[in-house]
Amino acid sequence: MRYIEQPRGQGTAYRFRMKTPAALVGREDPQTGKPFGTWIIRSLGGERHLPTAKKLRDMRLAEVRAIEASYRASERFSQERAELWAEALQSGGAAGGHSPAFVRDLIYDEIKAAPERRREGFRKVALSNTLALPVAVERYLSDRAPGNGFGYAPLKQTSINDLHTAIRYLADHIGREANLVFLTDVSREDVIAFRGEYLPAQTSKKTGKGLSIGTIDKLTTMLRGLWRWALDHKKLPDGSANPFDLPRGVRRAKQQPEQQRDQYQPPETQKVLAAAPVGSRLGDVFRLALVTGARATEIVKVRVEDADEDGSLFYIADGKTANAQRVVPVPEVARPIIQRLRADAMAGGHDRLFHAYSLKPSTGNASSLSQEFTRVRRKVLGRGTDGRLSFHSLRHTWRTTARRAGLSVDDTHDLGGWSAPSKTSDPYDHGLQVQELAKEQEKVTALLQQDGHLVGY
Repeated sequence: MRYIEQPRGQGTAYRFRMKTPAALVGREDPQTGKPFGTWIIRSLGGERHLPTAKKLRDMRLAEVRAIEASYRASERFSQERAELWAEALQSGGAAGGHSPAFVRDLIYDEIKAAPERRREGFRKVALSNTLALPVAVERYLSDRAPGNGFGYAPLKQTSINDLHTAIRYLADHIGREANLVFLTDVSREDVIAFRGEYLPAQTSKKTGKGLSIGTIDKLTTMLRGLWRWALDHKKLPDGSANPFDLPRGVRRAKQQPEQQRDQYQPPETQKVLAAAPVGSRLGDVFRLALVTGARATEIVKVRVEDADEDGSLFYIADGKTANAQRVVPVPEVARPIIQRLRADAMAGGHDRLFHAYSLKPSTGNASSLSQEFTRVRRKVLGRGTDGRLSFHSLRHTWRTTARRAGLSVDDTHDLGGWSAPSKTSDPYDHGLQVQELAKEQEKVTALLQQDGHLVGY
């Protein structure tokens, strides 16, 4: 979790902690009267309840950003000061009783007085009311943070990572460092070349292959959102258009034929179960995913407090889709796993059932799980299954089996967390609705057993 920690261990009070922004290092902290050091640490009032602590964390973060903006604005040739000049020019100098020409002359005087390394950036912001890419991204992400006052949908960490990647690619395409690229520098022609020539020529660090059409669309979509925000907040000259709003044009084909993910065949499931025995961290998460259809990232994040003591269900608090928040009934065959994991986690003072898998701070996911599973899969099923089978293929297997077992579309969506209207009004309601879903879950498990998927379970 960003900017929040429990320095005295599990079950103790949370506190705010962040790396001091470069603009504040050495400056006076108005709350303590002392210079800012390497880290900014703030008390959260002894709060031990995580949701409340997160809200307090967001308040402390807003305070730090306000202090940072105040110091930046106090610098004569900062972007913030240039923005104030741009606002004065746009308002026609009415507030000071001066003509636009007079304000423009003052701006030119400031440009001449600015250090050479800041001159061009100061000029662009003051005269055209724009922002450098890193500054635009920082403010955009602040406005898309949870609880923002604009009502914008918060961005997930994976989307934030995609935006930073897209900015890095865009700056490289323009041919300058990101802090020397301004929103007004990017034209529609730049975007067309970026989308159609630059990105397809890049290689994914993850796969070692060229970027897929889906990845290219995702990166350009993130940049389109940034420019829409800039237009909404008047960070581009009047009359500007979003260069990323390109016409659809001719229908595009896939960049290359991609092997579709398949469902597991019983012999394949049996081999993985044998290679990842019950009690091992991979064996446990694989078994739960097989009989519940839950995503691996959902399972590894399940908290102790969100799993029933008898192992009959667990609650998923957050996920990939709006319908992902749900109660997952656990079939009887897998309940001992939940019971054991819950007891072990409580004994060790851990907050998650699968605390053995650490969560990557930048994404919130357990990347080590994917890597471990890939090694096991290749070892027992061969590299020929690359692209055809993955951990996510268990969801394909579960959903196909659910359809064959006669589950309704609504019940399948409720159990698996796919994007669809949910009938469950309260995710913590363990009443008749969950009991009914538990019966449907057992139908899927029975058919998995009949097909041979659970041999060696």
